Amino acid sequence: MEKKWVILTVVILVLFSVSVGSAEQTKKMMKSAKTIILAPDDIQWKDGPQALSGTKMAVLEGDPQKKGFFVSRLKLPAGTKIPPHIHNDKERVTVISGIFKLAVGDKPENPKVLPAGGYFSFPPNTVHNAWVDEETVVQISTNGPWTFKAIK
Repeated sequence: MEKKWVILTVVILVLFSVSVGSAEQTKKMMKSAKTIILAPDDIQWKDGPQALSGTKMAVLEGDPQKKGFFVSRLKLPAGTKIPPHIHNDKERVTVISGIFKLAVGDKPENPKVLPAGGYFSFPPNTVHNAWVDEETVVQISTNGPWTFKAIK
């Protein structure tokens, strides 16, 4: 009988500590959570990454340089070529406007042609390259800190 009470006490203590930890985690998430509502005219575009000359970038949520989830948009002028590269985390991309041509691997062969509304997702370290023939906007949703490593 005493053994049952010891086991029951241990189970209760474990459950209590898990619920306290979960409550603290929930509090943290709620504190950092905020409502974001952006009309297209509210989006603030800045110069994009140096590796992609002429592009513009807008961070809609979070910070690509810091740990945690972020959402950004990348505006690619007509003729932009994104060389073969990899990222350190899962990449999720939605085509907002234009046509995005995407090839897996280090060569621009057998591209998938993604019009507005198209979507792709790659695990970390997937070699891929892309290009656009017309101005195209894509939305990237992933976790920071975000890295872009060119593959030669």
